[in-house]
Amino acid sequence: MSRISKLITRLLDMIMRIDRARWVLLCFFLFGLCILWTTFHYTVLDHSYYTELAEAQQTTEVTDSVARGTVYSDNDPAGILTMSTSLPDLAVDPGQDGSKERLITFVTDIVHDELCVYGDRSDCYEALRQFLRETEIPDYRQDETFLKQTIRTHIETRLDREYIEQVRLSDEILSDKSCIDVNLSEKPGLRCENGILIANPLQIVNPESVANIAASFVDQSVDDIAPLLELRRVRYVKLLRRLNLRSKEKIEARIQNERDAIARGLLTVEESIYSYIILENHPTRFYPERNIMAKITGFVDHQNHGHYGIEGYFDRELRGRDGVKRTKKDASGRVIGAYELTEQDLVSGVDMHLTIDRNVQKEVLRLLKQSVEETGANKGTVVVMDPHTGAIIAMADYPTFDPNEFGEVYTIQRVEAREYRNFEFEMLGKPLFVEDSENGDEYRIRGETILLRRATDEERSDPVIPKYAYTNDFWPALYVNDAIGSLYEPGSVFKAVTMAIGLDTGDVSPSDMYHDKWYAKIDRFIIRNADSECLGTHTYLHALNWSCNVGMIDIVQKIGKSLFDTYIRDFWFWRKTGITLEGEVFGKIEPYERWARARLFTMSFGQGITATPLQMAAAYSVLANGGVYMEPYIVKSIDLPSGATVENAPKPLRRVISEQTASRVTAMLVEGTRVGFAKKGAVPGYDVAGKTGTSQIAKGGQYEPSEEGRTITSFGGYAPAHAPKFVVMVKLERPRTNLYSETTSSVLFRNVTEYLLGYYRIPRTREAGE
Repeated sequence: MSRISKLITRLLDMIMRIDRARWVLLCFFLFGLCILWTTFHYTVLDHSYYTELAEAQQTTEVTDSVARGTVYSDNDPAGILTMSTSLPDLAVDPGQDGSKERLITFVTDIVHDELCVYGDRSDCYEALRQFLRETEIPDYRQDETFLKQTIRTHIETRLDREYIEQVRLSDEILSDKSCIDVNLSEKPGLRCENGILIANPLQIVNPESVANIAASFVDQSVDDIAPLLELRRVRYVKLLRRLNLRSKEKIEARIQNERDAIARGLLTVEESIYSYIILENHPTRFYPERNIMAKITGFVDHQNHGHYGIEGYFDRELRGRDGVKRTKKDASGRVIGAYELTEQDLVSGVDMHLTIDRNVQKEVLRLLKQSVEETGANKGTVVVMDPHTGAIIAMADYPTFDPNEFGEVYTIQRVEAREYRNFEFEMLGKPLFVEDSENGDEYRIRGETILLRRATDEERSDPVIPKYAYTNDFWPALYVNDAIGSLYEPGSVFKAVTMAIGLDTGDVSPSDMYHDKWYAKIDRFIIRNADSECLGTHTYLHALNWSCNVGMIDIVQKIGKSLFDTYIRDFWFWRKTGITLEGEVFGKIEPYERWARARLFTMSFGQGITATPLQMAAAYSVLANGGVYMEPYIVKSIDLPSGATVENAPKPLRRVISEQTASRVTAMLVEGTRVGFAKKGAVPGYDVAGKTGTSQIAKGGQYEPSEEGRTITSFGGYAPAHAPKFVVMVKLERPRTNLYSETTSSVLFRNVTEYLLGYYRIPRTREAGE
């Protein structure tokens, strides 16, 4: 220890003997070593890191956004189904100078046209109700005078408010206890609603006291809150979101005309209205047809990603690719154009032309909506197809949604059983919810957070328990195009396929006889016919006309499992059709070796096998097209950014049955529309081939009882029967006026077919009544 002490003492003594000049020189030397080490560290050891950092600080990326491609209908060059544009919100500044009377008159006309002219007129009530922010409209009339007066009164009320009456003081959500404490403070002008702290400056007597109380409940200072409590005039009243292009052009023209008139001395500012109007443009994906084409187009979200339909399937192609340039920037962050480094070329989105006929689509949807409402069905689907090409002419679902407002499908509301004649019956197949504070999920209803979960069967039937339902009945399931995205057991409409297979194999002919005991027993199951006309000895033509289940069972017993399996796969029931729409599904068919006899029997009349309406339409197209299966398609052509156009040619995939078989089945289906179950699908003066279908709904491993509201009815057919122009397949889910297709789907099929025959100006094939 003493040696160390001596060494330290000697070292200190040496240091003390160094003169000042040498000491300074030593400090400079050590400082120089530090600089050299630091330089070596930055330039050698961490060279790559600091190079990248400098590069990032000196360069920037400039994005040149590309517009998403446009989608067109088939027969109308101006028939735009979806496009990228800027659509404005309409707002008014009541504090400006001008003629408020003229303003209100002009804006009333704009709002009326937006709500009740440019959209679906039948949705005018719902659009008006939302505009008025009311739960219902007493004494509503679809009368222009009534509508405009109602709109005008609402606008006048909103514009007459001189001062802002509601101010949100914080984004914080207060606890229930804090909310109660705020309301118990009884400070005029301060209240808490659903956890939100709100002030009404008009009612505030002591702003300083209110600011102090408010600041004690939220994480904000008195100085932050005080300005919010000041009395401010209303300078902004929003009336409409995302105007139609026609409304936008009308408003812009009015503004420009008034400015020109004022400049020429033809109009005074006091007589004008342009200074009141505020148009706020928003880049958006616009769907001019609104709900008419929604299930076909799908929609684009706020991140420019497509979902469902064409938008989802061709998302990448429609979106294109933004151009990106990496360039130098100065110290202020400004781009130095002369120093561009690298570039990613802009690639425009493709434009697409569909096979959809806009006129047919619009009318088919109208007829479908009418049928759903008249039969009390939950929903319905119609597919119209060209059997010779596979082109989809129309594809309609109802209910539908407006892709311009795709988020509104999530709206939920409380439903009162007393407002329905038979609540449980009318809500069959529709999701219902009940309150559950422990296991429920959060929903916002009228600004209030409520915990809800799906109702059990027992809760659905209990009239005492409060229940909630989606305003559109089906929530996001409404996005799904049921024509391609919803499987069902087609029922008797499938019998035309079974008959075609039996005729093509040569196992039966239309005039062959069979004996029908009205039922068939297998294992512990008994399968019955739906009509007494089947009882006795009859031809297979009679079996098809009167939709006899036992007759179809007799046919498949002759065909056998293996051959029947081969044919239904050739009819394409085992995989997707390949339609270029996002969301297509298909029913799986097990290998025939695994089929029980009961499975074979039920498949013969369309139970125990699943399909989409499009698959059924494609199968009937085989019958209408001389036995050849055409691949369904909906995209007619694609315009590439290069200027080239890619045409989509019809694709015959295979011959399924012989031309003779197709002709014989057609003749049988025509007979069915004259004398059989399908006769209500007939159109006077025309030969129409058609077949009804009624199927039970599977639930929990068994079928729901066959009664009103618990079946799916469908009807498939084509016309003119011997030179088909189109195939029509319709489906109604849970009609409540009748459980059979004969008086539900048959009527819808007839209405659609009659319209199409007139639309295509097809002459009568025979005199009405023949």
